[in-house]
Amino acid sequence: MSEAAESAGLLQGYRVLDLTSAMGAFCGKLLRDLGMDVIKVEPPAGDALRSEPPFANGHVHREGSLCFAYLNAGKRGITVDITKKSGRKLLLDLVARSDIVVESFEPGYLAAQNLGHESLIERQKKLILVSISGFGQDGPYSHFKTPDIVGTAMGGLLYISGDPEMAPCNPPETQSYYYASLFAAYGVMLALWQRETRGIGAWIDASIQASMALHEHVAFNYSAEGRVMKRAGSQHQHNAPANLFKCKNGYISLFVTQNHWPLLLKVWEDHPPDLDDPKWINSNLRRAHADYINAQVTSFTSRFLKEDLAELMQKHGIPGLPVNSPTDFMKDPHIQTRGFFRTVAHPVLGSFQQAGSPFMVDGKRSAPSPAPLLGQHNDEVFCGELGLERSEVQALAVDGVI
Repeated sequence: MSEAAESAGLLQGYRVLDLTSAMGAFCGKLLRDLGMDVIKVEPPAGDALRSEPPFANGHVHREGSLCFAYLNAGKRGITVDITKKSGRKLLLDLVARSDIVVESFEPGYLAAQNLGHESLIERQKKLILVSISGFGQDGPYSHFKTPDIVGTAMGGLLYISGDPEMAPCNPPETQSYYYASLFAAYGVMLALWQRETRGIGAWIDASIQASMALHEHVAFNYSAEGRVMKRAGSQHQHNAPANLFKCKNGYISLFVTQNHWPLLLKVWEDHPPDLDDPKWINSNLRRAHADYINAQVTSFTSRFLKEDLAELMQKHGIPGLPVNSPTDFMKDPHIQTRGFFRTVAHPVLGSFQQAGSPFMVDGKRSAPSPAPLLGQHNDEVFCGELGLERSEVQALAVDGVI
């Protein structure tokens, strides 16, 4: 993809006020990737995510958090203390000029600041308010604290994750936050359609617990049949060999169905003769004897480099590809061909390769840009868009409002 192949964005022209913590920041990132103007609203001391490691070059700096840099890439940044009257006025003036507000405060917090749903829609009748929280805006758990591991645990996904012989294993990253943010962004799309067709806004109440429970094996199997799924590590629940298999330089992921089984035996010329028994065509039988099947397959895969084996598998129509390390992924020729990473410059992080949006529109990907410095766009927004004088902005800064 050429450097000039940049998408203007499907939803260019909409404005988002992003008041989220780490819990909902990915929602704002997704909306920005769709072309929206996303303004990150932080307290004057900065979002708590700015203090989260890892930091660029190991140097603790409020502009150096790689988590903040990723989740807020491309957003504009302003500071506002919404606990102060003049700060609330600034925010409401911005709400009147915005389409969407995304927040992840504890339920009831904004209402206590006179910034609840009713107050916001007084300023913008067709506002779409997105509230992302651990358990939703009401109910007995609504005020429970929800770090990522709690969302994953209470949503049921943690119980089925990890090695069957060990305690449940929490997935890496903040999967529950990302998953809830994804559904919240989906809700925004539906709310925008409603607004364009019916002329009304919406209040989207996104629950992390409920979002995690939408995984097939978490709630549905139990609600439908009363069946509790067990931990199986990397082993697929219903098929074998469908797992990670060791190679000389790492692992390959194989997914061999009933249709692929004869193909695998053909490629694996010296396979144990007993695997030619027609009974092994049956996927359920192979899964029931996964330990035996996997051990035999490993004796085959361990002879190869993962890249060479993947090429062999793909050549014969068998689903098998290497388990990429981050280095492998960035160097992957497919990723490079599609222009997924682009160079951006940041005053603290320097010049680096930034991942783009996961989708392309008409063969183009949205242009990347770095996360904002703390308060970087205060003058641009408060003076250029709200019409404040520079002296007024300076006074607000002295008073700790921005």
